[in-house]
Amino acid sequence: MRQFKWHVQYSITYCVFLLFSTLNFANNLSIQNARIASRDNVADEAIIQFDISWDNSWRDTEHWDAAWIFIKYRLQGATAAWSHATLSTTGAVAPQGSILDVSTDQKGVFIYRNAIGAGRASWENVCLVWDYGTDGLMDNAVVDIKVLGVEMVYVPTGAYWLGDGENRGGDQVYANFEAGTTGAAYQVTSEAAITLGGGTTGSLGNNNKQNAYCCGGLLNGTADDFDDVNTQTLPAAFPKGYQAFYCMKYEISQRDYVQFLNLIDATQAAFNTQTGHFVGGGFAANRYGITGSHPNYTTTEPYVPMIYWDWSRGAAYADWACLRPMSELEFEKACRGFAAPVMGEYPWGTADMDLSENMTLNNLSATNEGIATGYTVSATAGNCWMRDGAQTGNVIARVGIFAAHPNNTSRVTSGASYWGIMEMGGNAWERCVSVGHPQGRIFDGRHGDGLLHANGYANVANWPGQQFSPGRVESNMGMGYRGAGFEFPSPFKQRNARTSSRRLATEFWDITLFDDDFRFVRTAD
Repeated sequence: MRQFKWHVQYSITYCVFLLFSTLNFANNLSIQNARIASRDNVADEAIIQFDISWDNSWRDTEHWDAAWIFIKYRLQGATAAWSHATLSTTGAVAPQGSILDVSTDQKGVFIYRNAIGAGRASWENVCLVWDYGTDGLMDNAVVDIKVLGVEMVYVPTGAYWLGDGENRGGDQVYANFEAGTTGAAYQVTSEAAITLGGGTTGSLGNNNKQNAYCCGGLLNGTADDFDDVNTQTLPAAFPKGYQAFYCMKYEISQRDYVQFLNLIDATQAAFNTQTGHFVGGGFAANRYGITGSHPNYTTTEPYVPMIYWDWSRGAAYADWACLRPMSELEFEKACRGFAAPVMGEYPWGTADMDLSENMTLNNLSATNEGIATGYTVSATAGNCWMRDGAQTGNVIARVGIFAAHPNNTSRVTSGASYWGIMEMGGNAWERCVSVGHPQGRIFDGRHGDGLLHANGYANVANWPGQQFSPGRVESNMGMGYRGAGFEFPSPFKQRNARTSSRRLATEFWDITLFDDDFRFVRTAD
């Protein structure tokens, strides 16, 4: 009989301070006790078993939170990148109270509540079936395994609105979406192709104000290539947000990125840690805490968003985790949900924002980092981390910073989206696929496959940024910015953070800054 040896490790992805929590500083998503429970040498399959928990989970009649679980493996003693495990679509065992949805591409699984409820999610003995034969492993292979996870939120299928009806030509409107040239919101009712511009009934227009913003010559983009006269076609394959998708609750943290760097190979890690695009100096002062070398990178800021990275590096992470970029249409649905638009609204659903500019942090970089002063409990003025008083040190804040405050009582006070997704406005920019650039419109919603180009690039067909070398995502072209970063002063911080603001929606930088991050999604099967 052939030997079958497995060395199993567990991994924890920290996602903290979920929506509507009371004073909760515990690290959130935890995966423990991963092990090989059994094997089938005939079918070349193995049962991977583990325990999982996270705080402040929920399910209601429309949506739920979930964990995206995927597995990496490597031959013991090898120095190559860890490979991505193929999961069988049959045989998984969901613990009582949970549902397991194995993705049709067999790259991972979503686990979530099977009934309406809220509170801590905790399940033991989750069982997944690894089809190691498909991955080319023999029964006597000696391998190490890591079970990884990311907290996500389900955004269901359904019609929603783009644009908020802000008056056409208003001084705080930056190419907001509109129906034709009416200034009214545009309803997305399917994933069918959309005519962009032209001013006709049924077309998706913008408010005809140039959204390009020149910042010392650092921006490369232009305004949308469609307007009241000129048209473009947004293909049916482009993700428009009508179809259900899962969105990351939080922007990627530095701990997430360190984990990624340590599981790819040294050459790939060298590309994904290049400093040639970084600017600003004093990384640590701006809370960039990653140090070390492959495969032992660490960070002093594990709970802080990953900063100083561009789309080519972000794409590599998304490809590796079998996720994909979010389109700017999906961004608006992730913020607004099914609700009717509110003119000038922010992601928390009102047109008011805390502008007291006296927010300060305490316990900086600790597990209980929080808001020391300036937290508002207003029923309308949502909390949002933007450039504030001098005491903030002009630094980015950790993910989920508002929801963990003891005075948090609502979507508004936590600054959460309709679905409970955190920091969609402020703190770090959301990078989204732009509809106003041809490199964006080629995107057809493909997910990453868990494997990277040998040099560390993402290599998913039809992702933006491959105009120079097909098969390698190596530029920012076709990506834009939504949701605002913390560093902009008034009045831009108010304008950038609005759900419908497209001020930088077609812009791409030659540089990266200390409020550039990503949040990825996955189409629901």
